Amino acid sequence: MSSNLLTINPGCDLIRLERTNMVTKMEDRVKVDLVAMSKLILDHLRLCDPASLPHTPEMLSRLAVQFNQGALLQYQYGEIERAETLCHGQIELFARLSSRSPNRALCLANMVAPYINLARIYGQKGEVTQSLRIFEEVYQFSLQRQDLSMFGHRILVADAPAMFETSSGLRKVMLSCRVIEVARVLQTVEDYPALIALVDTNKDLPEYQDTFFKQYLLEIRTRALLAMEQYQLSLDTLETCCSQMPLNTTDRIVVHSLLSQIYREWGRHDLAAETLDKLETHLAGVEKFSRKLPILRQVAYRLALERHALGDDVGALAPAEKAFQWCSEWNDQPGSIKSAILLLRICREPRWYGELQKLASTTSFRLDRACAFWELGLASELAQSENESIQMLQNSYNLYRSIPFVESRQCCEAVKRSLEARRDSAAPRSLYENEMVKIDNASIDSVYHGLMEYVPSPL
Repeated sequence: MSSNLLTINPGCDLIRLERTNMVTKMEDRVKVDLVAMSKLILDHLRLCDPASLPHTPEMLSRLAVQFNQGALLQYQYGEIERAETLCHGQIELFARLSSRSPNRALCLANMVAPYINLARIYGQKGEVTQSLRIFEEVYQFSLQRQDLSMFGHRILVADAPAMFETSSGLRKVMLSCRVIEVARVLQTVEDYPALIALVDTNKDLPEYQDTFFKQYLLEIRTRALLAMEQYQLSLDTLETCCSQMPLNTTDRIVVHSLLSQIYREWGRHDLAAETLDKLETHLAGVEKFSRKLPILRQVAYRLALERHALGDDVGALAPAEKAFQWCSEWNDQPGSIKSAILLLRICREPRWYGELQKLASTTSFRLDRACAFWELGLASELAQSENESIQMLQNSYNLYRSIPFVESRQCCEAVKRSLEARRDSAAPRSLYENEMVKIDNASIDSVYHGLMEYVPSPL
């Protein structure tokens, strides 16, 4: 088994949450408040004119973006069925527009993103076969080997050149499905032998010979070998991966957190600590000249997370506080929640209990709310009463239960065990029967209904 200094925390596994957020393709977009995001989508929808839609490329592109953003909004809001419905609706809308619009290639291109998004959702739900089938179909179409069929609509290979010409970057997105998207699904279900096979199958293909794909595949192998406790092979592969990184990229900074994780799980704690010292030095240097880089908040968070995992809470405190501060400045609510959870574990102080409680009570990101309530329920020594802690766990349980994902189901069972352990004390007999604590927001709901007005009826 892995050698860790800390006993496994019964709360959310923060390190596991980061497993699909790769160094090679780190998610540095700021996940802003969903209410603000919904209002922005609604503003753009008001600029769309249904009458001129088929004839105006700008209008077609604008509406496609709003559908993609609207589906993402519902996904993060925890309304997974609505997200799927919008994906289906976008495919149907642009399929029908393609039959009468002079911008046929653009209409067909706008059907691809929602199809990929549906495959991502299927993967999160554990419907692996269906998810991987879609990614393979998209990949084969990108190489112009076969037509692409989706829900009764067929896009011919002959249409591919015009689609790629009208939609910049579309072909690379479709090509990446076989590597990036499939890897995420396999990481979600923790099928590490399949990840190794994925690398071996694709690493020599001509379409994956640029630096990005080479680095990504090597990082996948590194992480799979680490999960399989083959530490020396994981370290050797990471060294090869680093050799692919351009000299002027932040990847060369962020990768120290992965190197530290390898050393820590290997039991080589001195080397892990030395690696984190280097990461802290790099962070201080970059922060001095360019603090406004969004990725810095993640570097600080990962530094703090690794120090905490090593049992060095004194060293973890300052970068965790920086991460929280920068996430707050960027209005990154999920980042703020993860940083507050980490700070609560480090400090066990009322301040961080209060900050986390405020975030859990106001954010619309459902999975992050569930994680926050879980942590609050475990911090019983800071709660006003035992019943308050139980209610926090109950909130977490109901939120996790409402999301049909692999990760959610696993977390739901873990929270349930914490609740059952308290059943004999102050736990109410109505355990697991309470309603989900949902934040209803009219503007988020309006986005869904506004987009559905464009969808042909019946869907």
